Amino acid sequence: MRQRFLTWLLLLVCATFAVTGALAYLQFERQAQERAEQLLNTRLSDLSELISHTEANMRHVEQINDAGTLSRTRAVAEIIRLNPGIVHDEDALYGLCNEVGAQQLIITDAEGKVTAAVPSELVGFELKAHEQSRPFLKCIHNEGEELVQRPQGNAYSGEIIQYAGVSRRDAKGIVQLGFTSMHEQAARAGNSFGALADSFRLGKNGHIIAFRHGELLNTDELSYPTAHLLSLPIGITTRIELADKEYYTYVVEKAGMRMVGLLPVEEMTEVSLESLKQLFISNVWMFAVMFLLVWVLLQRLVLNGLSRINKSLHRIAEGYMDERINVRDTPEFTRLSTGINTMVDALQSYAEHRRERLRRELAMARSVQDTVLPNKFPAFPDQTAFDLYAAKLEANVVGGDFYDYFMADREHLCFMLGDVSTTGIPGALFMMRALSIIRGLASGGLTPEQMMTEANKALCENNITKTRLSLFFARLNIKSGMLRFVNAGTPQALRGSNGTSYEMLPMRSGSVLGFHNKAVYRECVIRLAPGERILLYSQGVLKATDATNTPFGAARLQSILQEATESPTEQIRKLQIELKTFTGNKEQTDDCTMLALEYKGKWMCRYENSVTTGELNELVQLTNALNTRLESVLAAPVAIAELCSSISTLLSQLPAGLTANLLLLCNEEEAELTLQYNLCDFNPSENIPPQPVNHIQYSTSSDNGSTIILRKQLA
Repeated sequence: MRQRFLTWLLLLVCATFAVTGALAYLQFERQAQERAEQLLNTRLSDLSELISHTEANMRHVEQINDAGTLSRTRAVAEIIRLNPGIVHDEDALYGLCNEVGAQQLIITDAEGKVTAAVPSELVGFELKAHEQSRPFLKCIHNEGEELVQRPQGNAYSGEIIQYAGVSRRDAKGIVQLGFTSMHEQAARAGNSFGALADSFRLGKNGHIIAFRHGELLNTDELSYPTAHLLSLPIGITTRIELADKEYYTYVVEKAGMRMVGLLPVEEMTEVSLESLKQLFISNVWMFAVMFLLVWVLLQRLVLNGLSRINKSLHRIAEGYMDERINVRDTPEFTRLSTGINTMVDALQSYAEHRRERLRRELAMARSVQDTVLPNKFPAFPDQTAFDLYAAKLEANVVGGDFYDYFMADREHLCFMLGDVSTTGIPGALFMMRALSIIRGLASGGLTPEQMMTEANKALCENNITKTRLSLFFARLNIKSGMLRFVNAGTPQALRGSNGTSYEMLPMRSGSVLGFHNKAVYRECVIRLAPGERILLYSQGVLKATDATNTPFGAARLQSILQEATESPTEQIRKLQIELKTFTGNKEQTDDCTMLALEYKGKWMCRYENSVTTGELNELVQLTNALNTRLESVLAAPVAIAELCSSISTLLSQLPAGLTANLLLLCNEEEAELTLQYNLCDFNPSENIPPQPVNHIQYSTSSDNGSTIILRKQLA
């Protein structure tokens, strides 16, 4: 402990020294940067004023030059008006061009095509073919229109020329002159931003770099790249490195030009460097003396007593509750020792009381679960349409897993598997409440989707403990094999047959029950064939671990399910044995709950097909197929005719071109025909007279469309 404390004290002193030195250095840097910013800002402001004055002069020069260029162009247009024949005299055009000091003379027709030009190679050129000459076309249609451009590369040779154009006064067209404007270009070059910036210096070795639209304007050759200077912030002093040398930089932008001032850092830091060194040496001595004084003081007053107390606390933490502390060096240590000893006595008494209370609570919770959950098998001895078995391997604490099953009526079996988030007595009571609510809703004829919605609302009321319930609920029609189910949370469900691989049920997991009273649940529907099985299992099955903390896993579960077993009972018991063998003596923290169901069915004949409404041939083929299947179970001709007539009538009420899927299940006593089509909220049975069948049932949903079920007694 002493060594650790000494280490931390040394680190603290060093950190304090480092912070003090850093603050001094930052203050020094800040002052140097402020001086640099003041100098840079002043010099760049002077340069900005000079540039503004120069640009004003250049604008005046441009105006004079534009006016002269345009006046000469007007004069040429007037000469052509007075002497139209000159347009066809090449020598006269060359002489006229020389007299006005132009390098090019262009005369166009009403379409903007050059009919006469100096040089003559331009004849035939169309102004609309080039972006530079295209603006002059407006002079054709607007009499008196004039245009003068800034010097730019011309469409013919690329030479920098200033063009001016006016409307022809002798005919429809344009008269255009081109001037090299050498005087203006020379004046602009001499007063360019780059030339002005080259004459400015900052300090001994600082200077200014100029850009226009990202292009370097300085005429001096630089020994470092400048592209990254374009990304520096404007109006803020920054510090960068160029050619192994650090600079303070300051950026100003004006009229599309960017000025970057560079001032060497060493010029601003030379004066204060010696003062910084003296401050560093004095701080080293001061913090060394401080460290020694603090160490001696804490060693005598604190560390010795803390070391002895720490040894005793370590033994108490290891479970030696008879250990007591007796450090009396100071009044503070005396009070601390007495307080710790009193606390250990109280903890010893509380721990014993807590263990006894937990044992009683666990025993009571297990008793509640054993009483509520059904555990007699076979579950329904008089039922031959299905076989069901469930089991639970309990963890070392009372978990929230449970299962249940019951007959809602003569044709529907309800079964479920859930997990309550709270353990112990509160979890057991919440489970009993949930089972009571769900059983009551099931007897009311609601769909599983409606049941989950109503059960969630009921469980959210007065849920002070914020308990949550993950639940898989299913309702099986034992006659048709139709399975409707809703999954609210994490329970897993597999579908397969004896000795084959199992697949996950196509379900959509909704919100757990008891969390939000406006949660929405989606019902899924499948049809089980005779011999198919459903296996429900809790998360504890996959999460069960062996001595090396390796989980049981889905792959191991799948391999066990692929082994053929005679019944769901043998399948669950085999899975229990495998789980116990895998986990060994290691205590598990989660229950392993499983429920297996095999649908045996009662139908002797099954036929499934689709038909397009409005197609007579398909309807005839369907009727013949239904007759053949119903005759195979010795159905009476009258019953066959009535059932076929009813399905034909229903199909005739549907829109033409709609695909409808049909499923026929029948035996010697009863036939069930299911019609499903992708059209919501359209019940054709409402628009026809009563049919000669025993039962018509209609349902609709946004996911499955509409479903109509016809039942007919055959004997």
